[in-house]
Amino acid sequence: MLNLMVSPLEYNENGEKIAKKVVHYLKGEKVEYAVYFSPTIQDLEKNTLDLTTQGETEFVVIGNDLVLNSFINSVQDLSKIHLGIIPTSKRDDFASYLELNSNPIQAIKDILENNIEEIDYLTLNDMKVINNILVGASTEIFEVYNQYKMKNVITKQLAMMRYGNAFEGIELNIEMKAGKAKTENIFELSIANGGISKGKPVSPLSNVRDGLFNFNYALVMEKNERKKYLNLFRKGNQIYNEATQQFWINSLKLTNPDNKIKALVDGKIMRLEELEIGIVENGLKLLKKKG
Repeated sequence: MLNLMVSPLEYNENGEKIAKKVVHYLKGEKVEYAVYFSPTIQDLEKNTLDLTTQGETEFVVIGNDLVLNSFINSVQDLSKIHLGIIPTSKRDDFASYLELNSNPIQAIKDILENNIEEIDYLTLNDMKVINNILVGASTEIFEVYNQYKMKNVITKQLAMMRYGNAFEGIELNIEMKAGKAKTENIFELSIANGGISKGKPVSPLSNVRDGLFNFNYALVMEKNERKKYLNLFRKGNQIYNEATQQFWINSLKLTNPDNKIKALVDGKIMRLEELEIGIVENGLKLLKKKG
């Protein structure tokens, strides 16, 4: 049976409207389904855990990266799950990166083709991460911008000018399998399975099907260069800049002297003592259109 997990209203106001359209279509096609409207993200997590414990394996998540992250972290064994994704807007990062259809009826039609495509996901400490992890100036900017009552292009530029250009970096110890550990003062850093964050192509060379994640970073630079670099980062063009160091790896550990690292994880700000990152190759079975 197809289990529809709907984004709580607090996360996305379109979730319930989209779910009703999808349900209407499924009824017309006589597809067996159940739909779960969760008042809070904690309810969605509990529903997911209960259903998977009962042996349910077919799911469709109607929601963005935050909802997808909550879903996959509520499943004990992702290898047993077949997952379809219906975006709640054209701005849903992971769905956009996978080029999933944003029209809900076409999206469910694609899912019902029952074509399974295996893709990778990241691990972060004891968590699963479906899309990407950012540390540095853009994370600081997002946190400030997210606190503004008025959110638009002007306030976003204001946050970048006030806080991005002034960001003096974060000292991180970087440990990879290849080479010795080193300590760097990081201005911007991304660890990407999927290459889009907040609508921006922060890691255009990332790939969800190769068993590796794209790790790229830049050290703190002179103030007059920071805005230029942030503009490159927002367009994915930092990969062509000589200040960027870039790797394709399957494990990474980041620590810092204060045991305080602020990271943007699947679109959510988190404060962690350390970041130990790995990747599960072909760990997620995605229901999507062929081709």
